[in-house]
Amino acid sequence: MTTHETPPDISLRERKKLETRRMIRRVALDLAMEHGLEELTVEAIAQAAEISPRTFFNYFSHKEDALVTDAAAAASALHPAIVARPAEESPLHAIRAVITEHDLFSLMNTDRDRTLARQKLVQQHPTLTSRQLGQHALMEQALRDAVAERLGTDPESDLRPALVAGVAGSVMRIAIQRWTASDDTKLSDLLVSAFDMLEQGLLSHAPVDASASDAASQAGGNPHE
Repeated sequence: MTTHETPPDISLRERKKLETRRMIRRVALDLAMEHGLEELTVEAIAQAAEISPRTFFNYFSHKEDALVTDAAAAASALHPAIVARPAEESPLHAIRAVITEHDLFSLMNTDRDRTLARQKLVQQHPTLTSRQLGQHALMEQALRDAVAERLGTDPESDLRPALVAGVAGSVMRIAIQRWTASDDTKLSDLLVSAFDMLEQGLLSHAPVDASASDAASQAGGNPHE
């Protein structure tokens, strides 16, 4: 996984927009942790970030959107990146290659404390939890559409794109859950390990240390094997 904070191949204008988006998210999280979600307002975020409320709404529709995982921004970059992968790669391998290198996950890995604080805040508030689920749905839709384009098929009639996207989405969620529960494991390592197990067949692997993946341990002990 790369460790740079902005993709090297985007324009200066897009780079500045991305930096502004991240700055707003940092400020919003700091204020929510200090004053609580209920007391947080768009006006307060804008003032602390030294922007106008109008600028805030150029990036986020609601204050809650600035507090959950920014999968929407990642989704817009994932689709073209996955489609651009070599044609000989399987859809799942193309997703793996893009996901394990994507900026969203490198930032989570390098700013662990902030990521954990964001996760805790989301868990404490049902309104944020629902927003988070919406972000996950956007991510999976981007993956589904990218797989459909690679396969040259209609995702509304062909189940394969949705299935591949759903599996990849589950890999990401489980890896992130394990990462937030561990002390020294890198998110990039968990993502690579999880995709390895998936591509090679979950049940072909011996049980993995529970701190890394309880799911893999359960798969290794499947009573039907």
